[in-house]
Amino acid sequence: MKQNAFFLFALWVSALLGLTLFQACHSEPIVVQLPDDGNNGGNNNGGNNGGNNGGNANECPEGTISFQYEVLPLLVSSCATSGCHDAASHKEGVIMDSYDNIMEEVKPNKPPSKSKLYQVLVRSGRERMPPPPNPAFTQDQINLIANWIDQGAPNTDCLPACDPYSYTFNAVIYPTILQSCTGCHSGSQPSGSVWLETYDDIYLYAVNGKLLGSIKHEAGYSAMPPGLQLDDCRITQIENWINNGAPND
Repeated sequence: MKQNAFFLFALWVSALLGLTLFQACHSEPIVVQLPDDGNNGGNNNGGNNGGNNGGNANECPEGTISFQYEVLPLLVSSCATSGCHDAASHKEGVIMDSYDNIMEEVKPNKPPSKSKLYQVLVRSGRERMPPPPNPAFTQDQINLIANWIDQGAPNTDCLPACDPYSYTFNAVIYPTILQSCTGCHSGSQPSGSVWLETYDDIYLYAVNGKLLGSIKHEAGYSAMPPGLQLDDCRITQIENWINNGAPND
């Protein structure tokens, strides 16, 4: 009888511990940390290949716009698409897939209004680029292009300031996707029939694993953005947001 009572008590304790551990595993989000590249001096928030706020040597000076990480992804996503200004289509002889090709439409030592790139972005109706029914550039995106031209339109490849532990949807995740993905994945005929225009659209691909697999360029997924890759820090932000339940925060 004592042996049976002890066995039942041990079984009850094991079940209670198992339930407690299961609940603990599912109540805390998994936060991905970027590897220390030696530039952060042991700082938990610093130094990584993605250029966060921890003092990475390749971080952009304050106010400097990065062509490779801010301008190019935006133009590739929104302009260098099939049927428009990719290398295969080269509509009207314009290709928007590299610095040299984009500079054919830019006059770096003059006001932005003198550059054809800027001119087509601020036009209205069917004259503007990207053409309807594709979404027009937002004012913030137009300002980004204008400021880059004002800075001399250099081929900067520094990394914009980024904190991998800051990953709210509206302030961080959506602007990244808007800049690098929405140009292809919006409108009436999105690439691959994949819409990434709203939170609900993005959430769907976040929880099924396709968003992360694509931006990490993993085998079995379509590499996105095409021909480019987000920097490590922004990939980590998206991964942390997904691990935290992909909230609309």
